[in-house]
Amino acid sequence: MKHLPVYITAIILAVAASYISVQVFMPEGETVREQEESVYDRVMRTGTIRCGYATWNPSLMKDPNTGEFSGIIYEYSEALGKTLNLDIEWVEEIPWSEFPAALEAKRVDVMCAGVWPSANRSRIIDYSNPVYYVPFLPYGRIDDFRFDQNLKKLNNPDYTLTMTDGETSSIIAHQDFPNTKKVELPQLTNISQNFLNVVNKRADVYLNDLTSFYDFNENNPDLLRIIPTDRPIRLFGVVVAIPREEEGLRRMINNATAELHQSGVVEKILRKYEKYPGSLYRTAKPYQPYEVPN
Repeated sequence: MKHLPVYITAIILAVAASYISVQVFMPEGETVREQEESVYDRVMRTGTIRCGYATWNPSLMKDPNTGEFSGIIYEYSEALGKTLNLDIEWVEEIPWSEFPAALEAKRVDVMCAGVWPSANRSRIIDYSNPVYYVPFLPYGRIDDFRFDQNLKKLNNPDYTLTMTDGETSSIIAHQDFPNTKKVELPQLTNISQNFLNVVNKRADVYLNDLTSFYDFNENNPDLLRIIPTDRPIRLFGVVVAIPREEEGLRRMINNATAELHQSGVVEKILRKYEKYPGSLYRTAKPYQPYEVPN
């Protein structure tokens, strides 16, 4: 028993050293829970998914007068929350170029805006399974047939592409048509200006999704056309984005998404917002109907 005070002193010193190391190396204002807690664990503890968002028709729209949300991914996200018995909190509007950093910094749990996944972004963020797909196509003037079934011809400094800086149209233009001249508009420019650049002969071709073209064509008929190609330039799955290394969160969202597909909820939402039939592509069913033998 004579060594007991020595043992007690050693224990006290060890506890004190641990406390001091935590205080020294932990960033100011953070708790142990905040440092160690995953996004999935925080969502389950609070019962809330904090959504970041950006507007894009028909994925997510925000009424400028009432502030009310609508759109495919908005209704899908709300249905996701009900299926999981979690609240959805729309906490922050985030520019498209900034949402990976917002996820990485845990300002939001999920980017609930209808993201088009890219390999480059997947280095720092992750994605859910697709809710639906959108085709990405080339558009030219109504009387211009130079690139029909021969879009490779566009990869030439004699021709010009219009695009918006940092957006998908720009990424594809630089990847697929490095030799083409480019008119690059600043971010937040209305995409209709790109279509107008083609109409006004500032550019020869614009690349974008089908719904955006139909919206422009509805208000400006008989000016532009879809350039015929063997297949779309890209076919993007529309997903929600999540932080990397959040496998629990990703699996939970994917399981709930599968249920929303199989129960018909997603199809009902798509039909509500598909203004132009055939402009939104559905996901393939992971099964085939059983045929009853005769």
